[in-house]
Amino acid sequence: MKPPGSSHIYLKQRHVELVLSLDKTRHLGRTADALHMSQPAASKSLAQLEGQLGYTLFERTSAGTRPTFLGEMIIAHARNLSGSASRLSAEVDALLSRNRYLFRIGVLPSTSMYIIPQLITTLLEREPNLEITIYEGVLHDLLNKLKTEELDCVIGRATSQVNPDQIEELFLYSDPISIVCGVSNPLAQHADATIHDLMELMWVLPVRETVLAVCIDEMFAQLGVRPPACHIQSNALLANLTLINQHPWISVLPGVIAQHFANQGTIKILPIDTKINFGDVEIMIRRQAVVSPQVQLVIETLKTLFQRER
Repeated sequence: MKPPGSSHIYLKQRHVELVLSLDKTRHLGRTADALHMSQPAASKSLAQLEGQLGYTLFERTSAGTRPTFLGEMIIAHARNLSGSASRLSAEVDALLSRNRYLFRIGVLPSTSMYIIPQLITTLLEREPNLEITIYEGVLHDLLNKLKTEELDCVIGRATSQVNPDQIEELFLYSDPISIVCGVSNPLAQHADATIHDLMELMWVLPVRETVLAVCIDEMFAQLGVRPPACHIQSNALLANLTLINQHPWISVLPGVIAQHFANQGTIKILPIDTKINFGDVEIMIRRQAVVSPQVQLVIETLKTLFQRER
């Protein structure tokens, strides 16, 4: 194919639908069926797009189609266009039919119980017409939704997964690791407990090969002790809380989660400086020329609520 010229390239809606369906099915015939068109028509539409660009987007094989490097780029752009169009439609409908302004936020389980109640309460006090949707998930999935405008922002932990060219990160606070026990544990009454007092006890530790487990290994190293020989591994938070209240056992939690349950009288945070942070908590937004009023309001609210903890 000839190289593309210098003119701007625009994807029509039918091309957006075509490349997204091809990415999903990896088969021209199944894509044609999904889009309710004939296979020759689907093939012609793809050929027109490739002719406009000057490069092959999908390699045709006996097993189906496979996107080229440029094809992957066009698929990503098509996702963004589709997400923007869907979001615009939803925004207009919410404003005209319900006089509401949409805001969609993604949050990690380890930050949701601390940040979200305070944030939502304050947001609705400042802007009662906000229509808020909260999505909880893993950071990788939340960031993908942020890029395609399914989310307006993500509250997560600092990570190398973030592409600084696409995502802007704003620091909120650091989250230290806390060592905890049940409220009836004799250690709960000891203001001078040390790490050495705990090493012969049973511990409930995070599952190996998780971010928290890596932090805990570093914590033991910083405190000058070996990981406890007596332990179980679990990422079942509520089960862990029950276990340390049924037995004189020890566990570890991110600081904000520990403080949440301590405030409820469920656990006791032991007075031991772990010397380790679980990670910096940030708000992540798309880099764009214009920030929506909803996102700007959330940024200002989060800074007011949490950056004083820095």
